[in-house]
Amino acid sequence: MRVIEQKQALETDRHGNIWLALSVLDISPVQEPLDAVKSQLFNFKTGEIRLLPAAVHDASRPDIALTPREKQVLQLVRDGYLSKEISEQMAISVHTVNTYRQRILEKLEANNSLEAIRLATRLGLLD
Repeated sequence: MRVIEQKQALETDRHGNIWLALSVLDISPVQEPLDAVKSQLFNFKTGEIRLLPAAVHDASRPDIALTPREKQVLQLVRDGYLSKEISEQMAISVHTVNTYRQRILEKLEANNSLEAIRLATRLGLLD
């Protein structure tokens, strides 16, 4: 699915803070392959368009590498194990598991475990 989201500030307070906005979503079947999320900011008053950084990682990025232990932790998270269960399986502390999980999120620039699993799978980092 292709999702186009448009937001427009309708009214602001005297300090310039938006207090009323209009949001429109257009959901349609994908017409062509899409390699990355394309984001842009359009100023309705001036007509200026600013491109925003890509929100999806390029699969050809060689700089993303997980250690074997990080991959093991991420695979166990993918399989539905909790940090405590992972710590028992790997014979390490829960704190160490959570440290691995945090490093994985940082390396993949993911906001949560599900996002990290999806990206790692797409990049071929998981078995």
